[in-house]
Amino acid sequence: MIWLLRDIDLLSTLLRAANLSFEALLLGGIAYLLAVARPARAGATVESICLLGIRWAALALALSEVVAVTLSGASLLGDSDLHLTDLISTRFFQAGLSVALLALLLWGSTRIKGRRAVWAMIPLSLLLLAAAVSASHAAARMDNRLLLATATAVHHLATAAWIGAMPFLLISLARAESVEQARLMARRYSSMALFSVAVLVLAGVFLAWSYVGTWNGLYGTSYGVLLLAKIYLLLVMLLMGVGNWLLVRRLNTDPQPLLARLRRFAEAEVGLGFTVILAAASMSSQPPAVDVPDQVSRPVIVARMHPKVPRLKSPSASQLTPPTSIETEVQVAEFHPTGASDETDREWSEYNHHWAGLIVLAAGLLAFASRFPGIHWARFWPLSFAGLSVFILLRADPENWPVGPRPFWASFSAPDVLQHRAAAVLILCFAAFECAVQAGKLRVRWASMIFPAMCALGAAVLLTHNHAPSDVKEDLLASLSHTPIALLGATAGWARWLELRLPPGRTSRIAGFLWPLFLAAAGLVLLNYRET
Repeated sequence: MIWLLRDIDLLSTLLRAANLSFEALLLGGIAYLLAVARPARAGATVESICLLGIRWAALALALSEVVAVTLSGASLLGDSDLHLTDLISTRFFQAGLSVALLALLLWGSTRIKGRRAVWAMIPLSLLLLAAAVSASHAAARMDNRLLLATATAVHHLATAAWIGAMPFLLISLARAESVEQARLMARRYSSMALFSVAVLVLAGVFLAWSYVGTWNGLYGTSYGVLLLAKIYLLLVMLLMGVGNWLLVRRLNTDPQPLLARLRRFAEAEVGLGFTVILAAASMSSQPPAVDVPDQVSRPVIVARMHPKVPRLKSPSASQLTPPTSIETEVQVAEFHPTGASDETDREWSEYNHHWAGLIVLAAGLLAFASRFPGIHWARFWPLSFAGLSVFILLRADPENWPVGPRPFWASFSAPDVLQHRAAAVLILCFAAFECAVQAGKLRVRWASMIFPAMCALGAAVLLTHNHAPSDVKEDLLASLSHTPIALLGATAGWARWLELRLPPGRTSRIAGFLWPLFLAAAGLVLLNYRET
């Protein structure tokens, strides 16, 4: 309970990401069914799977919307003198419940047989889209509200038709009754995706111009930095999308292996696509750049971000700010943000980040070296992450055992400590699994996928993390360090995924050489992390 109260912003962002993801899946599934599967005369198996996917997405969206509205409503009532009647009249409450109700109606339409029930999904989807947009940034604008709302709706719809429909393509290709049917569905989806990407980019450019306004807003606000992250991920997805488009055009020559490669690339695209949606959810929790009066200037950013020699000498633990009792810390964590740190505390934090950067850099370089003949001993690079796990346990929370006076078990009631130690355990488990995979002792497929899955998931969650929400400047400067790490981690994770999933060949070898370099680059960014 304390963890939830402390990280209510993070929980709200994750729920917003869930809402956007399920919305994309629901609308994308309907678009795929009506624009791809049915015109391609897909069999009853494919159509039933599409309807099942739409059904589950609708139920998940309804549930996540109800949870999000309940959480936001309880937080609002608890922090103000408002009553339930006041809450019911708010826009977010009405929009959330409307989306949930329309999602349930869409679920019901999938249970009814007949063409009318299927075509009834179109008006219901448009109403759901309108309800979702009514709680967006566009609805809160005083100028050009209708135009911005329309662009936002188009942006959502294009995202759904491209990213949200892609899982349905993956499942359909695996369940197709013939190669010709799979080829026809791939071509129709490719055309729909190509049009959707063009519409998405046009709507996105207009929204970016409206919400960012200036170049300084693009790099001088957290909203702008997240927008840059979305653009980077979009470019990576477009690069893979171009490869998929070329594969679709060659399906007439040798369809069976080409369809297998198409599915593997689509898996990575789906993962990156939902990372984009997570970044969009994080953006929705930030004020648009045009509404931030105290944007951070370029000289301030350059002064903080220009490279310096890493801090590899730690201050003494006795020099740190004296810790309070664990009981006091729990009360503060429950009701107040983290207090300010002094110079020694910041030096301690920089030392931690820089040594973590050295470990990640070493892991990436060793993984890269293991690709070459005669350096097979470097395949045990995951052992470096075991050292990182121990380092986090010893250094992340110096006010607790074994460095500080707080007892080991009692310190778990502090939310930050619980998160850090959970991360240390997960990293240690990953190191053990990946070492066994690299040594050939663990040959099951799921074990080899743990590293790319954890890498991509951790990077995606990092995009949602607000470092100092009450301090615009420090929040931005921290984001400028952590956002590149998240992007490099996501790219490394999905490149490793492609190496494992693609058939042996040039493309999988290229992915195998690229992901260690992205991992090493993340270590270099950590080495330049500073708080002063």
